[in-house]
Amino acid sequence: MELREYLRVIKQRWWIPLLTVVCCLAIVYAYNALYTQPVYEASADLIVNQPGITDEGEQMVNQNSINTNLMLINTYRQIITSEAITGYVVRNHPELNLTPQELSSKVTINTMKDTQVINLTAQDSSYERAAVIVNSMSHVFIDRVTTIMNVNNVSVLNEADTSSSPDPVNNHAAFLYLFSVALGLLLGCGIIFLMSYLDDSVTSEQEIEQVLGLTLLGNIHKAKRQDLKHVDADVIQESQTVNMRNVSNPKEI
Repeated sequence: MELREYLRVIKQRWWIPLLTVVCCLAIVYAYNALYTQPVYEASADLIVNQPGITDEGEQMVNQNSINTNLMLINTYRQIITSEAITGYVVRNHPELNLTPQELSSKVTINTMKDTQVINLTAQDSSYERAAVIVNSMSHVFIDRVTTIMNVNNVSVLNEADTSSSPDPVNNHAAFLYLFSVALGLLLGCGIIFLMSYLDDSVTSEQEIEQVLGLTLLGNIHKAKRQDLKHVDADVIQESQTVNMRNVSNPKEI
């Protein structure tokens, strides 16, 4: 089949791709409405900064203190998600309705190589809850690490803003709708071509020439209902005229 034939076949059954696209869009909409729960993300940053001490007792930042802080960061990552921190947060925030294990599973700790910054990221179905989680864990960790490690070298760099209203991180509706449109068009065109392949009836002059291998000499246009009404009226009028002639001029027997 040539491209022109493909376009002709699609034009004959254009409603099939339209129907499949509508069905795919309806399925995606129902899935998003019934099964997709929005997930929000909140982050807070901590900085580990323990300055060195000069001979005069003054604080200063040197390479040794930076290296010490970098080595402590890996230890701090484990402490932040430990039950010593999460259990304290859960007890102070019963409105979260979480166990220490559930709280720990919601929080991800990230660090950049050769930096003294620790990033806490929490995901939850409510952005406000996610912000409360990371802010609470940050402050509890700063308070508890002094007792656990006997050092005081962690401070809050950035807190999560509980008043902001960000979009969900799993909001992929636009992509899903575009994908459903493309899938619906492909599915509809596939159905059209399958129906055309299984259909043995001849629907055009070109198909007659291809099947029979003969040249078409003439064609009969499709008659419309209005044309048939005019033809019927002419036939009736001619029949009445003939009958009148027969009555006025009867044949001798």
